[in-house]
Order: sequence, then structure tokens, then C-alpha cells
Amino acid sequence: MAEYAQAKRSDLPEGGSLSPHRLMLLVTVVQKGKGTFFSDYLQTFDANLQICVVGTGTARDDLVEFLGLKDNLRSVIFSIVREDRLDEIFQALEERFVTVNRNTGIAFTVPLSSVIGKLSYAFLSNERRLVKEDE
Repeated sequence: MAEYAQAKRSDLPEGGSLSPHRLMLLVTVVQKGKGTFFSDYLQTFDANLQICVVGTGTARDDLVEFLGLKDNLRSVIFSIVREDRLDEIFQALEERFVTVNRNTGIAFTVPLSSVIGKLSYAFLSNERRLVKEDE
């Protein structure tokens, strides 16, 4: 908690309050073994909470073999990101899918409707300013 600074009234925009950033759940699916790389890369876009799990593709074994894929195991990364950063995140992921992931990978978002607690929201949104409600 010591790393969060209290916002002063002079720091606030007109109207006297901070406008919260909308949070999104970013789901990124990449080749198995590339999850750590992409997780570290997404952290540079202020994704403070990430979970990486192993997923299984739905293609039949004969189709996987025909397409020249080794297997249908994938790394699935769940990240919480701010909506205002999505354009740059998707652009960067598209470039990385081409250069690192052999033109494969998928990413999509799901909006979050609420977060309980100011500190939880501040951590997830990487917002270091908090406002005291009783001032």
C-alpha cells in the first residue's frame, strides 16, 4: 500500500474525480512453450495480473498431422488490461504472432463489468493515484 500515492485535489481533472479506466480480460492463445514469452511481453503493457494455463486444441489428430503441426497443445494466457491500451496491445501481438509464433496465435477480449475494492482496481488498472472519499 505504501507504493500508492494519495491524489490531491489539484491533481484531479475538472469535476473533481478520477475517471476510471474500463478493464478487459484479454485471452491470448499461442503455441505451447511460448506462454512465458507472451506473458512477459504483455506485462510491458501494464497487465499486472496474468494467468497462463495449458489448453488443448479441438482439431482431429489427422488434421493436425496434415497441417504439419506437432500437436494441438496451446498456452492460454488470461490478462487484465485497460481498455485504452487495447489498440497498441493488439497491434503489438499481431507483430509478435508473425515473428515469434510462426503466423499463429489468437487474442480477444471480454469486458469486465465491475471490480470490488479501490485497491484491487488500482492494482489491476495500474492506477497509482487513489482518492479519499471523505475529503
